[in-house]
Amino acid sequence: MDKNHALNCKRGGIVKQGHDQIRDVVAGLARQAFAGVVVEPVIREGTAEQPGLIADIKVNGVWDRDWASLTRLRIVNAGADSYSTRDWDTVARETARAKHWKYDLAAEDLHGSFSPLITSCEGVLHQEFKSFCRRLVDCLADKWEKPRSVVAEFVCIKLQIGTIRAVSLRLRGSRRPLRHQGYGENRQADREEEALRVEDSAPLPLQTN
Repeated sequence: MDKNHALNCKRGGIVKQGHDQIRDVVAGLARQAFAGVVVEPVIREGTAEQPGLIADIKVNGVWDRDWASLTRLRIVNAGADSYSTRDWDTVARETARAKHWKYDLAAEDLHGSFSPLITSCEGVLHQEFKSFCRRLVDCLADKWEKPRSVVAEFVCIKLQIGTIRAVSLRLRGSRRPLRHQGYGENRQADREEEALRVEDSAPLPLQTN
């Protein structure tokens, strides 16, 4: 198995597990800044005529306090053979456009907006992901009463760590399904705390002595 095969292969749920690493980071940060955070909300029920749609995260008040922002993440292997003739800006723009085409109308039906959060395996963010992060940083800096540069660095590091974990899973994770004892999944709050190392609602790297 070469690197491109490992980065693209979805066998064993590895791609989804890696995707969830970044989702939990974003959800955990958003929960610190905004209200109404829901992970994997159903934004359109499936019917016989059309499949259902599930977003990754719903957040209230990102762009407008009266509107919900629905997001969908994607980690793109920009080095895949299918992208060999295009640069990253083009790949990211086309990926974001496809997400908008799929989710925009469903989001509008819920009186919300849709934001695709696209990143490469190297951690290069699409413009809309950058805009989302800037808004997140602004709100967190105000809430925590910290310099914006400090908060921006913290958010950037957390996203980079999430991306590294996601890519590492694709490259090194086992794709052989394992039987488990049925202990169940950790609660979403536990997953977000683990992703951010949050204690008492204050991210540890920003706590004062």
